[in-house]
Amino acid sequence: MTFVNDFIDGDQSLDDDYPTAFGITFTPIVSCIALSILGIVGTGYIYMNMVVPAQQATNKLETQKQEKQAQFNKVKQEGYDQKVANFKEQISEQKVLKSKVISMFTNQDDLETLLIDINSFITANQGELIKYTPDHTIATINDSSLGAAVQGKLKKKGLDLEIKGTFSQTQAILQDIERLEPLLIIKSYKSKVTQEPKGILVSNRDQIVEQEAAILTTKLKIDAILPLSQKELQQARKAEAKAKKQQSQTKQRSRKSRKN
Repeated sequence: MTFVNDFIDGDQSLDDDYPTAFGITFTPIVSCIALSILGIVGTGYIYMNMVVPAQQATNKLETQKQEKQAQFNKVKQEGYDQKVANFKEQISEQKVLKSKVISMFTNQDDLETLLIDINSFITANQGELIKYTPDHTIATINDSSLGAAVQGKLKKKGLDLEIKGTFSQTQAILQDIERLEPLLIIKSYKSKVTQEPKGILVSNRDQIVEQEAAILTTKLKIDAILPLSQKELQQARKAEAKAKKQQSQTKQRSRKSRKN
């Protein structure tokens, strides 16, 4: 026969097979609970001592990065705005300078009234206009006579001018022509006496009094300088670029022929 006490004794014998500590017998269930608790505690310890400080350091670095980026953007924006303002100011100055320079050149209206202007100067100074012969065409200045920087970027219209007057009259006429608003360049100047001065001796015969001043005939070769139009400038740039490209290709072919 089997009695209840036999089962109780059997269970006690099984309990004696498990380790005991602090009065606790570590049966499989108890061991699982203990290990679970230790895992939770260990995870919390690792989280608090390693993960949290790492997150705090990361957050701190991210905050510093954002602050530095904001400072950089502010400095960059301030510098950019200043550069834009300076650039706009330079453009405005260049436009003003360009308009001033262009206003110095001759335009088509100036050419049409040039004869009237010159003749008015001659008449005002009591001289005489003998000849005014303008060229039939306007030519592009393709040499460096006015400087290499403007070569191929300006035009000229020549005219031959011949005037007659005394030395003082001729001098005053030339000064007035120089003060004309259109840009005029005197290419050549030739003056000769066509009527000798006349004078008489005073009573004591030691001084000559001029009765009539000498008359000079002066021939001038003048170039009126005009700027190229925007269309002409574009064509000139294309032609210049094409010439440079052809020159470069010629040099390359020459080098290849030398190597061969």
